[in-house]
Amino acid sequence: NKGSYTNLKIKGSEYFDNLFKAADIEYFGKDLNQKIFLRYNAHSDELEFTDNQKTLSSNKILMKNTNILCRIEGEKYIYANYIDGNNYRKKGYLIELFKGNKYTFYEKKMKIFMEESKAKTSLERSFPPRFVEKHKYFISKNNTLIKEIKLNKKKIMSFLDVKEGIIKKIIRERKLKFKKPSDLKVILLEIDKY
Repeated sequence: NKGSYTNLKIKGSEYFDNLFKAADIEYFGKDLNQKIFLRYNAHSDELEFTDNQKTLSSNKILMKNTNILCRIEGEKYIYANYIDGNNYRKKGYLIELFKGNKYTFYEKKMKIFMEESKAKTSLERSFPPRFVEKHKYFISKNNTLIKEIKLNKKKIMSFLDVKEGIIKKIIRERKLKFKKPSDLKVILLEIDKY
């Protein structure tokens, strides 16, 4: 139900960007050459589309299909099967952050709806109903299964198919902290050469 999150008391939005943006769509590798505007609904994991960029809402969504990919202002969205951190198989939209010879690195942007919580005592805080943003990261090795990966040194070193010394050298030379996905992207760029 599109109208379910239009309450003015709700803090935040189900979108990272409320505006519709010009997009390119590929179906089975062929560009559709249509003038279309998309925005990603991070709560429902849907790509909404319209023919008019100035539209504020749309009840049309792009078909969820692994053979359809789109680019919205440089961000490449794919609909894919993946395995989450709890080893559950899922499907959803991922944003391709890096594609090399061996590894592909993805981000999943989400908006989770949190119900209103009222303070039970004067020592607690009340929270209005709100959308909370969450980011998850995934890697595919040699175009195989896409698996969730935590942005920490130990998990990354155990997942990647490279000698630990090489990764430690890159981390030391580049002074990486693993607080941002760009740190992992730097490592993937380097090890993709081996």
